[in-house]
Amino acid sequence: MSFKLSDNGKTKFRSNHYNTFGLNFGLPENGGTCPGATCGKGGCLDVRDGLKRQTCYMAKITAIYKNVGVVLEENTALVKGKTLEEIKDVCRKTIQVFIQKSKGEDLYFRLHYSGDFFSEDYTKAWAEIIKEFPTVTFWVYTRSHEYVKHLLGINNLSVYLSCDPVNFETMLKVYEENKDKNPRLALAWLGNTAPDNEKYRWVKCPEITGKVKNTNKEGACSKCRLCVDNFKIRLKNIQFLNH
Repeated sequence: MSFKLSDNGKTKFRSNHYNTFGLNFGLPENGGTCPGATCGKGGCLDVRDGLKRQTCYMAKITAIYKNVGVVLEENTALVKGKTLEEIKDVCRKTIQVFIQKSKGEDLYFRLHYSGDFFSEDYTKAWAEIIKEFPTVTFWVYTRSHEYVKHLLGINNLSVYLSCDPVNFETMLKVYEENKDKNPRLALAWLGNTAPDNEKYRWVKCPEITGKVKNTNKEGACSKCRLCVDNFKIRLKNIQFLNH
């Protein structure tokens, strides 16, 4: 079995490019896979003033597109409560299917358009499988700070530490402790007001600001690639405005 892949409008590099997958979002105690999800003011699970749903964009998507939630549930069931070897088998088959469907071209793969690293075994499984496929370029955003150590130093993986006013100090500590030896590690801020732009030099996601558009043929990520591999020395810190 493999994860059901998605032809995501933002991440695809060409038409019918199934290059990402999702798991249940939200806290584990609520059935999600995001142990690092934040519930306080400005957090990803915060309910913003004037709105009834959570800030996390998946809350909106699953409310509008009911079948998305079904897919997330099915994907999650493949790895939740499984052994390391069972999880590795799912991850490996997923990437094999991706490469086959991509016909060996445009091998750019985003982990988790929904959900996150929910356990040490799940994180270790992906770390090992990513290394098995050096021709594939992976990128991921994560709030699971306790598992980031397993993802560092992998040449074909870019890791963004997702942060907001609730968890910024925690994620900043992880970043500062590891950034010098890991050029493929950076911060990703969620919110309209990011801290100390002079110091962190945030780059606003050009898709959200409208500078780079998604089209039927390709998503904005394929044109921008700042989060993927568009850097000379190290990844840039990205700011995602609330949307």
